[in-house]
Amino acid sequence: MKFKYLAVLVFFVASAFGAARAQNVKGVVYGADTDEPLIGASVYWAGTTVGTGADAEGNYTIHRVKGYDMLVAGFVGYTSDTIRVESGVERVDFRLSNDGVELEEVVVNSTLGGNYVKRDGILKGEMISFAGLCKMACCNLAESFENSASVTVGYSDAISGARQIKMLGLAGTYTQILDENRPIMRGLSAPYGLSYTPGMWLNSIQVSKGISSVTAGHEAITGQINLEHRKPTDDERLFINFYLDDELRPELNLSTALPVTKDKKLSTILLLHGSLDTHLLGDMDDNGDGFMDLPKTRLGAVANRWLYTADNGAQVRWGFKYLAENRLSGQKHYKASMREEMDTDWDKGAMYGSQIKNRELNAYFKFGMPVGPGVYDEDQQDELRSNIAFVADYDRFRERAYFGLNDYDGTDNMVSLNMMYNHYFSFRHSLIVGVQGHLDYYREKLLNPTPWIAANSVRNYDFDRNEREAGAYAEYTYAIKDKFSIVAGLRGDYNHYYDRFFLTPRGHLKWNITPSTTLRASGGLGYRSTNVITDNIGVLATGRAITFLDNESGKFDFRKFDRMEKALTVGGSLTQTFGLVNPGDATLSFDYFRTQFYNSVVADQEMYADRIVFYDTDGRSYTDTYQIDFSWSPVERLDIFATFRYTDSEMTCLLYTSPSPRD
Repeated sequence: MKFKYLAVLVFFVASAFGAARAQNVKGVVYGADTDEPLIGASVYWAGTTVGTGADAEGNYTIHRVKGYDMLVAGFVGYTSDTIRVESGVERVDFRLSNDGVELEEVVVNSTLGGNYVKRDGILKGEMISFAGLCKMACCNLAESFENSASVTVGYSDAISGARQIKMLGLAGTYTQILDENRPIMRGLSAPYGLSYTPGMWLNSIQVSKGISSVTAGHEAITGQINLEHRKPTDDERLFINFYLDDELRPELNLSTALPVTKDKKLSTILLLHGSLDTHLLGDMDDNGDGFMDLPKTRLGAVANRWLYTADNGAQVRWGFKYLAENRLSGQKHYKASMREEMDTDWDKGAMYGSQIKNRELNAYFKFGMPVGPGVYDEDQQDELRSNIAFVADYDRFRERAYFGLNDYDGTDNMVSLNMMYNHYFSFRHSLIVGVQGHLDYYREKLLNPTPWIAANSVRNYDFDRNEREAGAYAEYTYAIKDKFSIVAGLRGDYNHYYDRFFLTPRGHLKWNITPSTTLRASGGLGYRSTNVITDNIGVLATGRAITFLDNESGKFDFRKFDRMEKALTVGGSLTQTFGLVNPGDATLSFDYFRTQFYNSVVADQEMYADRIVFYDTDGRSYTDTYQIDFSWSPVERLDIFATFRYTDSEMTCLLYTSPSPRD
């Protein structure tokens, strides 16, 4: 069976390569008087802006464009030449004569804003550029949203130090995080992942609210955050960022981008990060409760990314990332060597402490290639090309931790495969189809002793499971540039673990009512398989028992507990651009989104005083979010923002009248 899948993949890629070659025209551009190749000569289709340049040997490769067959070659100081290229012709050589023509120099200047709302795109998006990231001298991904109007950031608890974001009034677990359109932070690493991407590794962050495209999966319920890393092709060969604050917390970030080959077709970038938060000036306890406000942390990370670009437009990207982190927290002056004393003398004044050791390895491979002739629009002077893409992703995360007497040991190995084909029927009509699969292997155990509740009270949970899922999707787009766009998507997925097939319909609409007034609307379903412990990692920092409704023995059967959450998100925005000092220098927008849950997982901390009870429920649960944003740039380099947000949430919890579960 595996061989059949491999054969299909090989045939698919080989066919695509063949199709791409059949739609390319190659040749050499010479100087007629010298018979020497003209390095950097431009070759383009007459009547379009689609073109390419000749390499060091004068060779060029250009793809065909539907409806255009006049190929032009030009070079500074030479007379341009035009040749008609008949169907089926794959090679055309040019010989240009010298007539001494010279070109004038053109200089283009621009200014990039820090945080701004993107006016294009069918989803209302917020862009945090590198200029915006540089305004925060020390920042990881979680801290990069301090100036964002759409994302709220906080801590889940002071013991784990895990950072959490909120969008549309809901926890960040309902927001999908992408690394250059690859879903990340899906497994046990989710509580810590926001701290594992340094802001100085990024070129930009794109934030969109509401339901997203079906091509990235079914997990985005409240929004999507896409990270754009520094590129191997960056002109900045070396970048160093060092930070030190008044608590003597140092952080170092380094990146170096290098072309590996002379033609720059193969390039790479190396990213390094190191940070320490060891409380050199004494354990932080600003509220005076005897506990450290934040964990003592040591974090080191390295990433290496590669890019190869072929003459036919194909790109291959691959790379890896590895990180190691240790966190120590608890009462002031607690040390890891006190662990044994805490286990044996917890009732005799032993100090409370927690230690978390995390290790993560991620590797990915991406292949993309344009196929077929391009679709060109003369009015827009823009071209679109059909393309195929294949993405393979592997992630391994290991956490060994204790929170007081609670012992947690979790490992996940996750493999994700995604293959898609994007076809442009015309400049207005396009269709994306694809298949996707996930293999998620969890090895997860929790020891939850609570002798202060009852003598010899120990719950020993085994959450080991294998979750396999396969699905297919299709998404149709109709767009009239700068006027109207509509997207309709549908995906179907079968989850082997739940033995369930589910459909995910989603739709988006954008209408430019006037050149300065834009209406956006979106709606669709989302599904998410929860990780009950790590999604609620803060519960381990309490002294309460961890139990599941009607199941207290520790012999827990996940199959009897529906962890697949289902929600419908609908909403939209109205954006108006106007001028206060200069034309178009101000924007006012109003957003409304509603998320309605049909099944949700609850960590109920109110049912009993001495324990936390997990259960799934189809009771009424929803969140309504209203937001008004105002932005104004009266002069260059001055941006003014104001946001008002109102959230109304309701969750139906179970009323459990039975006695407290026995241990």
